[in-house]
Amino acid sequence: MQANYGETEIKSLLSKVKIFNKEIGAYQAFAITEDFDYVVKLSNGNLQLKIEELKDNEIEAITPAQLIVISNRFISTNSKNNNQAVSNSSSQITQQKNNIPKKKNGVLKSILVIVLIVLSIVCGIYFSNNINVSEENVTSQAYSEQVLTIEEYEWSQPTNFLFANGTYSENFWGNKIKVNCEIANNATVATYKDVVVRITYFTKTKSVIGTKEYTIYEVFPPKTSKAISLKIENYKDVKSISWEVISALPY
Repeated sequence: MQANYGETEIKSLLSKVKIFNKEIGAYQAFAITEDFDYVVKLSNGNLQLKIEELKDNEIEAITPAQLIVISNRFISTNSKNNNQAVSNSSSQITQQKNNIPKKKNGVLKSILVIVLIVLSIVCGIYFSNNINVSEENVTSQAYSEQVLTIEEYEWSQPTNFLFANGTYSENFWGNKIKVNCEIANNATVATYKDVVVRITYFTKTKSVIGTKEYTIYEVFPPKTSKAISLKIENYKDVKSISWEVISALPY
């Protein structure tokens, strides 16, 4: 397996992982290990990405469960200092315990130990009989909440997932422009409607003459594209135009 992913693919995966761990900082750089895994340097730590995870994200097969596992690998730059402080504190506590004189074991202490052992065994059996059902319910609920979170994120950022490309031409009189464009929805689960496209008019020196917005009253499901035709106003001294999606509503 060869490592053939770069900054674009890494940032794409990071944007989804951050949904499950808000502490993950901004991307800065990455390095590739001997196993073709990726170590990503962040503004506040580092994160390891496996090449299989980048591949799943590329083909839109990444799951919320995988994203949670990745988010848990985040290592903050402050974690080393915190670990050192904990280690020092533990050493001090251990030293203090060693200085405490030990009392002689008595019959009462032995009985107490036996009672605690019996209680531990009883509790262990009880929790063992119920833990599988509990874990299954929690996992199912967590998965549903995570999928909803991804959908809500895509709904809140439509311009990150909607793109418009195409061609245009003037009519015979030069007072109208016909735009033939294709609007693509690259979101994973979100469906959009009422997409607003902004047309920008340029002179031959690339100066902006003005802008105008048009609403496309269509529905755009995830991972689909739709051809759109617009007849728009033309203005004096217009040499070229461009268009972009500036907003949309969740459907």
